[in-house]
Amino acid sequence: MAGIKKILVAYDGSTQSKEALDWAIDLSLLAKAQVMVVKVTEMINLREMTDLYEAGSMESLAAQIEGIRKIDRKLLEDAVAAIGDRKGVAITTALLHGNVAASIIEFAKENGADLIVAGTKGHGVLEELLMGSVTRNLVSLSKIPVLVVKD
Repeated sequence: MAGIKKILVAYDGSTQSKEALDWAIDLSLLAKAQVMVVKVTEMINLREMTDLYEAGSMESLAAQIEGIRKIDRKLLEDAVAAIGDRKGVAITTALLHGNVAASIIEFAKENGADLIVAGTKGHGVLEELLMGSVTRNLVSLSKIPVLVVKD
């Protein structure tokens, strides 16, 4: 644990990501590590953007993007309040944009994360054996160790 100074948590507000954050905070208390929580927003797809643009709805597009950002910021604030504050751990947050796994890995590298913590979910008997695509990509593409937490 002595080598873990920064823990990055992939967070989306799901039960699995809340469990991952809980684990990360407990680990941070043991290792005296900093916790960073990130939420990645995948922007509206190109077809939706083109349809809004062609309909003369650039204001609608801007409002939709801002609405998504507002919801994501609220998710991060709630994570800090519900889990971090309760356990007495200061958490920094960041809202990222783009491909989820790639954005998390890039942010982790840029910010010197020693560990990435992510949740995974299972939907049924067979699916419980498989990780979600984002978590699977984190595990296979990241050079930083990834802790996968199941609820």
